[in-house]
Amino acid sequence: MNRNTYNQKVCLSSDNSSPVHPSVIQAIVEANDGHAPSYGDDFWTKELEGHFEETFGRKVKTLLVPSGTGSNVLGLKLACKRHESVLCSDMAHILTAESGALESVVGAKLIAVPSEKGKVYPEAILKKLRQETFAGKHATSPRVLSITQSTEVGTVYTLDEIREIRKFCDREELLLHMDGSRLYNAAVYLNSPLNEMAKYVDFLSLGGTKNGLAFAEALLIFHKEAQKGCEHQHKQSLLLVSKMRYLAAQYLALFKNNLWEDLASLANNRAKELGAIIQANPRFQITAPIETNQIFFTTPREWIPYIQENIACYVWNDETAEIRFVTSWNTSQNDVEKVRQIIQELK
Repeated sequence: MNRNTYNQKVCLSSDNSSPVHPSVIQAIVEANDGHAPSYGDDFWTKELEGHFEETFGRKVKTLLVPSGTGSNVLGLKLACKRHESVLCSDMAHILTAESGALESVVGAKLIAVPSEKGKVYPEAILKKLRQETFAGKHATSPRVLSITQSTEVGTVYTLDEIREIRKFCDREELLLHMDGSRLYNAAVYLNSPLNEMAKYVDFLSLGGTKNGLAFAEALLIFHKEAQKGCEHQHKQSLLLVSKMRYLAAQYLALFKNNLWEDLASLANNRAKELGAIIQANPRFQITAPIETNQIFFTTPREWIPYIQENIACYVWNDETAEIRFVTSWNTSQNDVEKVRQIIQELK
């Protein structure tokens, strides 16, 4: 698809498709002034590390990487050994959409836990845990539970649910990793500061690209033992960027005056508006609660070509004719009205 054709459509394919926020571009330009130490020894990265400690209220080691997959893999590599395993949702991004990166790079097995609207709960986790440990040394040793906030279908773990998962992990001697590629959207939905969700986790993959950044993701390591040697692992994993200031500058812009909150709020609100339009059509069926910036719904199969002709979006489940819309920080009111018109034309 050429650039002009794509931009003629309303883009709801992914928040990864959105442009970089102007404030972030400006921050990169301002960081591009003269020379600076490389590999994270620059002013911007040091400032960001201090900012994250202040924001999350905990001692934390910050490792910046260029991709979300890299953040997840590096975090889980620090968390477990090759004979250990990672419990996760049966629709977790690390399981279904990262090309087997964890198994390939870390050598750790992923164990899928049946999810309910994207979330996993202690009873189901425990069942999978017991199934794996029953065979003793003939199986793997589960070491980490990875959860996604917000989930792959846009739902949100409440703070009480995260606390219960933390208690479960402590009882079963599991570490807790959070894939927070859309953590900002979840925080807005819960009306909660970021530190309230992160206070219960050992590792946080803190997103950036889906909320206005260009090529920056962060791994926040709260687990003290895992911090040992993490900088060597950062380098060994091919994720240590030499000109780190350009990644750090983006996050500094995102957190300045809580820009992250404004951008996530806009995306969430646009999703609510689109959800109301979809729900008004009796032939559409919403399939997951609209809590953040993702909308899932089924449609008459014969309508899919027309929808995709006018709206850039993905068929989430071809068998059930389920479509996914994802809003972003630059989804406009005009985009919402265009979708309304497109849907009204469906007969």
